[in-house]
Amino acid sequence: MTRRLVLSYVGLAVLILVFLEIPLAVLAARHERDLTAAQAERLATGLAVVAGEDLESGRTADLSATVSRYQAETGGVVDVFDTADRLVARSDVSSDTDVVTDQERLVQAALSGRPASSFGSDEGVPWAHAAVPISTDDGQAGGAVLLGIPATSTESRIHDVWLALAAFGVGLVALTAFVGVLLARSLARPLGRLGATVAAFADGRLDARAQSDDGPPEVRSLADQFNHMAGRITELIDAQNRFVADASHQLRSPLTALRLRLENLEAVAPGSAGDGIAAAGREVQRLSRIVDGLLTLGRAGEKQVPRQPVDVAKVIEERCEAWLALSDERDVALLTEPGTVPPTMVALVPGDLDQILDNLLANAMDASPEGGRIQVILERGPSGRLELHVVDNGSGINAEDRRRAFDRFWQGPGVNGGHSGLGLAIVWQLAARNDATVELRQSDPVGIDAVITFADRQRMAKDGPILGVARHESPK
Repeated sequence: MTRRLVLSYVGLAVLILVFLEIPLAVLAARHERDLTAAQAERLATGLAVVAGEDLESGRTADLSATVSRYQAETGGVVDVFDTADRLVARSDVSSDTDVVTDQERLVQAALSGRPASSFGSDEGVPWAHAAVPISTDDGQAGGAVLLGIPATSTESRIHDVWLALAAFGVGLVALTAFVGVLLARSLARPLGRLGATVAAFADGRLDARAQSDDGPPEVRSLADQFNHMAGRITELIDAQNRFVADASHQLRSPLTALRLRLENLEAVAPGSAGDGIAAAGREVQRLSRIVDGLLTLGRAGEKQVPRQPVDVAKVIEERCEAWLALSDERDVALLTEPGTVPPTMVALVPGDLDQILDNLLANAMDASPEGGRIQVILERGPSGRLELHVVDNGSGINAEDRRRAFDRFWQGPGVNGGHSGLGLAIVWQLAARNDATVELRQSDPVGIDAVITFADRQRMAKDGPILGVARHESPK
């Protein structure tokens, strides 16, 4: 922002200087040249008086001596013409006659009684020329005097003026840039602090507040409005978290009591009545899982949770061991190789990886048929980042359902009752809190490959698969 503001100030200054200094330089050059031409005309007028006397008395030799002496003293050149436009006297007989031809327009104007002047260049040397009529006693033009004086000093003055204007412009641009930097920083500093505060608040630091006593009035007003908004958001989030925690806590006890009563009734109820009570118990159990899932999602939304080094291999080993009993009961092979890999430490929120694995393994168990297989693989993917795979060989789901699977309360086709529809939503939320990504891929040849990819900045173990079975085998 500072750079853009300074560039805008400098650009505006340059634009103003261009529109002011270029016409001023042109006018200054024209003024200097007009002064030199006027000086040549005054000198030519004085010579015309002397030339008139010599022409009237027929002393052409004296006239030639006069103009030659003038050239020797001033460096100027003089040509004298009679009324018939014949050259009567010349100060430099060796000079190029083209000069006279080039100034014929001035000579004709002088012979008609009007003085004339011009400014030009001869072989790269600037000259000022003036032609004035030689007056006679009757007021008629008795000839003309053409005077040329070198204008090198005039051009030098013009160049000096241009250099002065250029130096003034450069100095003004530099001053504008310096003042612009000061002004831009006075505006950019409070905006930068406000941006850093907004970024910190967005990253989960709900206590971050902007400094509202510095900067322009508009920035201070914006900081006050942000602080007010941040306070309101913090209050709403705290109220929401308290509500989720209190509601979950208050609902757990009656739901547990209701489930126990239903189980007791189921034990003594006859026939179809017992089946209905059992169905009601399953719905209560599902409601309990929904309450727990909502509480987990509420806590997962808190991003400002300290992370600690977590041994991913150890967590996988512990969670898979905890699920072995259920996998044996359902006749599903859970393929892992605990204890054969080096420790793999990554920075995670403690407990999040446990919940992620529990939800993924629960979904894999439900999707796997009797005699099926679940593989847990930890390896470095094609991008070089650490990936955790939970692969089943169930029937799988189509691409559209895989995209919707992380929506809250979404359940795929053919899912049995008793599921909350929050498992994958919890996985997604917990992964995002740890800067990881989660994706459902189609396994080869059938089934789902749930992939957790950890962030680049998290430590990774050696190359290659480091836990579980690296290849996906076809089911028997």
